[in-house]
Amino acid sequence: MGSEVIPSTVLFIGQAAILVIMPIALFAVGARAINGIQDARLVWTPYIEILALFVGVTAGLVILSENIEPGILGPSEVFRQGGPWDLKIGEFLAAVANPFAYDISSILPLPFSGRLPSATGFVVFLLSGVAIYAPIIVFRSRRAIANGVRNAFIVISSAYLTIYGFGYFLWLTNKLNFWMFLLLMVLIHQRRRSARIYLKLN
Repeated sequence: MGSEVIPSTVLFIGQAAILVIMPIALFAVGARAINGIQDARLVWTPYIEILALFVGVTAGLVILSENIEPGILGPSEVFRQGGPWDLKIGEFLAAVANPFAYDISSILPLPFSGRLPSATGFVVFLLSGVAIYAPIIVFRSRRAIANGVRNAFIVISSAYLTIYGFGYFLWLTNKLNFWMFLLLMVLIHQRRRSARIYLKLN
């Protein structure tokens, strides 16, 4: 029994680390690749990129609200063995981490989807267009095109990372079970301790 715990724990830690590093690495590589082809900085930087990030996160939340059944978010379902979040790494990658597994029609107006988007989804769609096309229209340069392309990448990537991060948190909560509460208690304690130290230094 004891001889099986350590290898399984090490395997779990490795899998959890890989699932964290993988999307962040893809995001970093993609953004760096665009800048490597053409410098994308404009006088609007970083504000236009912050707008793209905000739009992407909001898009991810809208997509989640349309795709996730509230019933599977309760504690009994999140912690249940064999439940919707009790997934092997391959199942996680095929379902939670698969961008094609989600219906995104809630943020795409006709004729891009088969139905009308939600009000929030339509606003997200318009703001994403502003973040992508405004630099190109205003500055009309190769750098502006690169900026628009990078903003499109930020919108899409941040939407995906929002969805991915939500699913990863619930998957990790299921795997850690009651250890998640211990981890949260340690983090809260460290935060309070850091706050006390900060106040003393000032």
